[in-house]
Amino acid sequence: MNGRRAGAMTALGAAAAVLLAGCGVPTTGVVDVGEPANGLATAPAARSEAVAFFLDGERLQAAGRNVSGESDPVTAAVDLLFAGPAAVGRPDLTTRLPQPPVTADVRTEGRTVTVRLPAGVRRLDPLAMRQLACTVVVAFPAALSLPAWPPPSGEAAPQPTTAPVRVEVTTPGWHLAQTAPTCPPPSLPFATSTKPPS
Repeated sequence: MNGRRAGAMTALGAAAAVLLAGCGVPTTGVVDVGEPANGLATAPAARSEAVAFFLDGERLQAAGRNVSGESDPVTAAVDLLFAGPAAVGRPDLTTRLPQPPVTADVRTEGRTVTVRLPAGVRRLDPLAMRQLACTVVVAFPAALSLPAWPPPSGEAAPQPTTAPVRVEVTTPGWHLAQTAPTCPPPSLPFATSTKPPS
């Protein structure tokens, strides 16, 4: 009985070895195939570019910096603008916006963007208002997934099919508004700094 059982077990073992070999499973011991995995690969953080308008004399000049792709495009652009030209590595440019930088609260409702500034901020002059309005207008299409502005090089600018963007700036002491400012198209590509605002 024991001899039969041993013989059956041997035959079964041999059959299993044949089947495993037929399936491509090696009959050898551990095979070294390199270092073990040390964690799951993570996708790089989404990045996008915020563009703000600073001044070269009295002429508007666009400059940009990479920001987190999770940021609201309009808020990211306004924050960059208020951080000043140093935030984009352009000490050759200036700004007419309040210095030191102030914290702006940006709200978008429909095609109106309201920028609330804290009490005590002086009223923006026309050039500072153009800086802010153009910064908002350029960032606005990304906020609504609209076609990019300006259009790619060599393509004609699309004719507006909807109402223009209205930019309102308000503080406890004053209120300004501008619709459809005349903005120079950014010269692409322009120098981009990845240095965060200090």
